[in-house]
Amino acid sequence: MPNIEVIVADSATRHLLQGPPRVQEVPVSPLEVHFSQHVIYPLFSDGHSVDDAVREIEAVQSEADEDVWLEAPFPRIQAVRWCPKLRDGEGKPVLDEKGEERRGVEGLFTMDNRRLYALQRAAVAQYPRTCKITVEEITNRWEVAQHVKKFRTRTNGLSIFIAEWNGTSRNNTRNSEVLRVWDWRSAISKAEESGTAAEAGSCGCWEYLDPKSVCRGPFSNWQMQQWWEHQMLPPDLEIRPFLRKDGDEGHQQPFRPVKEVFADAPKPFAPGWVPLTVAVEDSGFQTCAECGRQRLEGWSARGKWYCSNCWRKWQSY
Repeated sequence: MPNIEVIVADSATRHLLQGPPRVQEVPVSPLEVHFSQHVIYPLFSDGHSVDDAVREIEAVQSEADEDVWLEAPFPRIQAVRWCPKLRDGEGKPVLDEKGEERRGVEGLFTMDNRRLYALQRAAVAQYPRTCKITVEEITNRWEVAQHVKKFRTRTNGLSIFIAEWNGTSRNNTRNSEVLRVWDWRSAISKAEESGTAAEAGSCGCWEYLDPKSVCRGPFSNWQMQQWWEHQMLPPDLEIRPFLRKDGDEGHQQPFRPVKEVFADAPKPFAPGWVPLTVAVEDSGFQTCAECGRQRLEGWSARGKWYCSNCWRKWQSY
């Protein structure tokens, strides 16, 4: 007969053997949760639009207090508590006077970036009322370490690009076609326009020319303000409002010095002094005849539709 020892443990012993719980539920405003990535795709993995999900989120008034609880058509978001590296507009780590990498403020960073984007838009639409959600905070150290390796945010998780991409991993950002920029702080800087920003899923933002005359951005007004106040940008910096690229550079405004753009403002990049949020009407996702992917940006030729990435490949031959 096999020599098997059966251990019978009480509930306290089983708790010690199993270790601490993997996650804990945390009630928090979605505006207090940070993004872990720099760019997201405007569709969920099942093909549903993030914009449609925003319209399905319901705001329910709490009976216990004045808070509003958001009920979404998707599962709860998960997050880890972390303090990421600070990065500049090119994605390079920001160093202190000793040459060591600087860290941002500790907070909750989610891996479910598209869901957070939808929840923040719903919360901004209810502003100035406070909205709450339940976040599943991952507490297992090994799991936290695995998620942190995938972090790619350049803004301490405060803003995110909504874009079409054609690469994988880090190339998603390099090869992306930016459609919108979201930063809830910039979105609510003009209370009367917060609803417009929530509906458009975008906030007024800027592009700038670096010392080599290379166009950088887009970046939210709040992010530019932070860099400006910390003297991370040159005093003669030239900027312009960001407009979604449509292949026609003639629609873009010229670059102008910061001091000229904000001549009538209290200070450069002051709250409320942001470019007008414009809701761009998308023609809808179409299937590229070459790569078979669903895309927004592209052109028709010979009776078929091709995405912008395939067009660029042909032009490079």
